[in-house]
Amino acid sequence: MSWLRHGFEINTDKSKLDRESILRMLRATYWASEVPPEDLWTSIVNSRAYGMYSPDGEQAGFARVVTDLTRFAWFSDVYVLPVHRGHGLGKWLIETVVNDPAIAKVTRIVLSTNDAHDLYKEHGFKTIEGEEAKKMMMLMR
Repeated sequence: MSWLRHGFEINTDKSKLDRESILRMLRATYWASEVPPEDLWTSIVNSRAYGMYSPDGEQAGFARVVTDLTRFAWFSDVYVLPVHRGHGLGKWLIETVVNDPAIAKVTRIVLSTNDAHDLYKEHGFKTIEGEEAKKMMMLMR
């Protein structure tokens, strides 16, 4: 699938992904800095990947979703290159993923963030609280 806006493209074709650019950006994040590059790439290959490309074809951003396409999805690894920030591209990337027809049936999309709560709240995400939070569990290895 492909979406276009102001010369930028978001595309789910994994063959277009710039492996080195994505791995470099993810290795600079707080959430993936300790993950070996091969493990990062394996996680991308086994997910629904959204590459964002600038008008000149540069890998300008990225996001991925781990999903069964019906009941559950984990939204992860979202970034826009610093040079392209401040133009609404991150919001567009989130909007595109959330509204992707391929995951339209998914009833539960979750994510984890240290610092972008307000951005995700603009797209309908809510902090898990109360009884729902008590249901959530995690196994860390």
